[in-house]
Amino acid sequence: MDKNKPFIIVAAGYSNYDREYPAYEEKFGADNVIWTTTKDRFSVQEHIDELREILPKDRDFIFVGHSMGASTIIELMNQEPIKRCKGAIFIGGSRIQESHWFFEYLFRLPVPLIYLNGCLLALGFPISLLINKFNFHKAFQASFDGIWRLIVSGAGNMKKEYWDCLKKIGRDVHEVKEENRNIPVLFIRLEKDLLVDIEDVKYTKSFFNNIRERILPYDSIHLTHDFDYPVADIIGDELDFFGFEKILTKLDKGIKKSKKK
Repeated sequence: MDKNKPFIIVAAGYSNYDREYPAYEEKFGADNVIWTTTKDRFSVQEHIDELREILPKDRDFIFVGHSMGASTIIELMNQEPIKRCKGAIFIGGSRIQESHWFFEYLFRLPVPLIYLNGCLLALGFPISLLINKFNFHKAFQASFDGIWRLIVSGAGNMKKEYWDCLKKIGRDVHEVKEENRNIPVLFIRLEKDLLVDIEDVKYTKSFFNNIRERILPYDSIHLTHDFDYPVADIIGDELDFFGFEKILTKLDKGIKKSKKK
């Protein structure tokens, strides 16, 4: 382990049971990155317990919460003081994870019908492309990302996690422990994100005394894994905020220009 680089603890987002984070490993070193999988864990407390289990006892670290993972970190900060935490980064997330009316409809259905609706979304790609004004990335997210996630993660698992975690997480959190208020927090988000409530972002900011924010200039539905490489570079640029030396070398990957506004 390179103790001159921060140890990064990533809290995975909704239904990211098998996701990995190669951009972070390239940026900070494979020995300096660990993440939750939420595999076979569906409730709020199960997610928090997994995050708690991987906290290092002998190293300073930075939390990175993706989407619902940000809510998991905030729930943990609400429950107990976090020792050796040098900062938290919330990527496309805040205290709660915003739901969408289509998710409400979808996850009330029996599992076979969930898959059927996913297939219909994929078949409707041309319509989605038109609705999204020929923004290929947004249309692809709306039509194909969903069915792929259903196949990889399992509709039954996603349905259970939706009702047991996503719909509940953060709703009863109105502060963090006093010892956690001075932890520096960086928000990285899109200017417009379908699954992020800007008012809740403002409310979440009130929990902390030291805040920074970076807004990415991309037109997308949600800040997904597609943005890991530019996000990793932003984190490297902001390391001085957390008391570490900046990592200025840029990763040789990124999202396509067509995703920019």
